[in-house]
Amino acid sequence: MSTHPYPAGALTEMRCAATEYAAHGWPICRGVPAPSARTGALEDQSLPEATDLICRGGPVSEDEAFEAWTDRPWPILLRPGAIGVIDLGPGGSGAEAALRSAGCLGPIVVGPGLRWHLIVDHAADTGVRAGDPPRSVREGCVLLPPSQVPGQISRWRITPQETAWFVPDSASARAALSGQTRRD
Repeated sequence: MSTHPYPAGALTEMRCAATEYAAHGWPICRGVPAPSARTGALEDQSLPEATDLICRGGPVSEDEAFEAWTDRPWPILLRPGAIGVIDLGPGGSGAEAALRSAGCLGPIVVGPGLRWHLIVDHAADTGVRAGDPPRSVREGCVLLPPSQVPGQISRWRITPQETAWFVPDSASARAALSGQTRRD
């Protein structure tokens, strides 16, 4: 019988997902709870019910992801930069249809909560400067599946595999969402 605190299946699933995200160039990092206002220290041992997750370190490579997620199923955060995110709002099935119709459908994450997020190529007009990417969920990082954080669950509506890891460019996706047609 194993005495490891995390089930082997959870570790394997997290490690495989994190490694695959990093292998496709997605800027991911390990998520940890933000410093407590009371102590100012990172709380690595427990995840409170409602917390802001911050990136622990910068984005990791494929090898670093494999190593980091070998012993612990860290929450996986997508740190917008080279890859961006468009917030589709709650229950974006109309947005999904518009993106599909325009040939701009990319991976869509649902959650935490009811918000849908489209993964896109980074565009300079998103307000994220290369030297100052978001570092927390509150600032714009997205919790990627299969992360399991109490009170914060995300799942794929459209998986990266379903789109063959295609991420639409931000301008085309925004045009599709505003009812314009895609111009190639």
